[in-house]
Amino acid sequence: MEVRLSLSLPRDSTTVPLTRRVLDAALAVFSVTKDCREDIGLAVGEACANAVQHAERGADYEVTVTIQEDRCIIDVVDDGVGVEALAVQQDVDPDAESGRGLKIIHALADIVEFRRRQPRGMALRIVKLLTRTTPAFS
Repeated sequence: MEVRLSLSLPRDSTTVPLTRRVLDAALAVFSVTKDCREDIGLAVGEACANAVQHAERGADYEVTVTIQEDRCIIDVVDDGVGVEALAVQQDVDPDAESGRGLKIIHALADIVEFRRRQPRGMALRIVKLLTRTTPAFS
């Protein structure tokens, strides 16, 4: 079994906590542990914040969440200038106001993939293996 949620969101910072809450509620229904939900929430929050910051003015961004038996797959897609996947390799000052989001996502996720979209934009895929308090989809 697979459950998919799709959100089309305006480029507005208020959508970041909204997305986190919707995703947390969905994962709780499927008995995902609180620690695992918090990791996913932080990663998706960072990804959405990047989309809000980098998307073209006035453009929406898309978040698609696929919950499978053993994993959660999150796709965040925007029409912005994008970021270089290699940017995560750079050292970021711990006191910097920005630039830590991709490092946080990499630290929390099991798989992180970037894809450029044509003519512009970026697709970010985050995959997190799930830990549950009870068996999946029981």
